[in-house]
Amino acid sequence: MVLGVIDGSASKLAIFVIITLLEALCLISYYLVVAVGPGSPTEFSELCCLQPDPAVRLEPPEFLKSNTVMVKRDGGYRFCNKCKVWKPDRCHHCSSCEQCVLRMDHHCPWFADCIGFKNHKFFVQFLIYTSFYTGLATFISGYCLYKIYYLQSVSLDKFSLHTMFVFVLGAVMWLCVSVFTLFTIYQLLVNRTTLESYESHGYRSSGNSHEIGNIFDLGYKQNWCSIMGTTWMEWLLPIRTSSEYGSGLTFQVNDLVYRKLQQEVQLQERLSQEITNYRSLQKQINKSALPPA
Repeated sequence: MVLGVIDGSASKLAIFVIITLLEALCLISYYLVVAVGPGSPTEFSELCCLQPDPAVRLEPPEFLKSNTVMVKRDGGYRFCNKCKVWKPDRCHHCSSCEQCVLRMDHHCPWFADCIGFKNHKFFVQFLIYTSFYTGLATFISGYCLYKIYYLQSVSLDKFSLHTMFVFVLGAVMWLCVSVFTLFTIYQLLVNRTTLESYESHGYRSSGNSHEIGNIFDLGYKQNWCSIMGTTWMEWLLPIRTSSEYGSGLTFQVNDLVYRKLQQEVQLQERLSQEITNYRSLQKQINKSALPPA
């Protein structure tokens, strides 16, 4: 019905091919998000630590020691007691999937799976394909309604509730998906996951420190290539990338932010030491001020 209102057989064929192609890309990228999975540290034997007694827990591997910037509150290396694995930077445990996820972005109910290091690219592509698909459906159905009601160049006999339904549903879906797609692309360009955006917001609002910067932000281009690949073919099609950005266990860091973070840590350590010395001096003064027994 919708294509029947379009003028010209060439236009109809072009629209049909584009819609079919977008449908195929949506289905393929959806499948790859689920089939590839987010990636987990449990897939790497060197990160597993199955010692039953925490007191005799093995040390983390050397590559993790030398390349880790995220630590626990006490300064120790992060460890998951549920999965029994050492947690690399940006790795989090998902209570829904019941496993740790490499570079976890979020748990997505659309896929009943997590979005992480391995399937993030396909997730972004799925959103982009879906945005174009719903946008095209909205435009075509809206054009049909425009010809029927405004131009009146098409007989009302060709009108059906199907066209109106496609327009309304397409417009709502296009608006919702497009907003989420733009947000996801922005997060990708600044190299920040959804979880990290929540964490950084809570950190800043606590009032205990100022914003230092995102240590994983390497610039828009490098951030994009680290997830989407380095070629146009990898950007446009749902294919695996020949990425040079590792396996999700370690990540490049912004040297400037890293130096700022080091200076911040050194300042906090110096301040803590000065407070300790001051308290010790106060105890000595108070003790010497006591009258002799």
